[in-house]
Amino acid sequence: MKKLLSRTLRRREPVLTSVESGDVHEASPLLESAPEDVERWNGEWLAYLGREWPYQLTPYTQFPDKPPLPKDPDGLLDLSVGLGWKLGLYCDRDALEGRRVMELGCGCGNLGKQIARYVDTYLGVDFSTMALQIARLVSPPNCTYIHVSDREGLGYYRGYIETVISRHFWIHQNLEIARRNLEFLELFLRPGGRLYTDFFWPDPRAEQFVVLKPDEPLSKTYPSAMFQYTPEDVRRLISGRPFRILRETISRKMQRRYVVLEKLESAPSA
Repeated sequence: MKKLLSRTLRRREPVLTSVESGDVHEASPLLESAPEDVERWNGEWLAYLGREWPYQLTPYTQFPDKPPLPKDPDGLLDLSVGLGWKLGLYCDRDALEGRRVMELGCGCGNLGKQIARYVDTYLGVDFSTMALQIARLVSPPNCTYIHVSDREGLGYYRGYIETVISRHFWIHQNLEIARRNLEFLELFLRPGGRLYTDFFWPDPRAEQFVVLKPDEPLSKTYPSAMFQYTPEDVRRLISGRPFRILRETISRKMQRRYVVLEKLESAPSA
């Protein structure tokens, strides 16, 4: 397995690999995360801070600009609100401006502190208590950050959210975990609301890292491995859930399959 993954890291064309049974990484539960889950994710974010602390710790007051949101959602990928940092977000303008927005896996609030100037309210949710505390310190007043296990705190937002945004998130989720995430977000998104997902779709011309199929488990050795979703995989993901696909967009530059989902009143009949 390790030899195969090593070869994958040096190839330009994506190689779909398999995860050995001893390398399986169990996912943390969303609403019932244990102290050890919090400790693990705090450790993950501590490692990120060691590499990215200027980006993670810069407060929203250092982002001075509010350029108009582009009409084309692709244009949002390159939009900068200051310091030359790009949002890297795929989303429609009308799903952000004046909307109640949520992000699962918000980390230290990098996206929230930048996008908050356009939205009505922003709710960030994460496993790491450390990352959430940093997010509260660097974000504007219309941002709220709540831990994934805080049922009471999250209860207020059930059926309240109009748009769920995602950046560098769904690319690291296998099918099992993605379904858990979808069921979790289903609690908060109102009918008619949109969920913006960012699945990995490799460009054969670009250098690739470890790429797995959605049915593979998470890897301990390569926790940042990407999962490549086909259109059929996306349909499997939402099967039996109250969502429908509004559109799919392939971005070769970003190596993404962006899928926009709409929340329905109820799950469609089989």
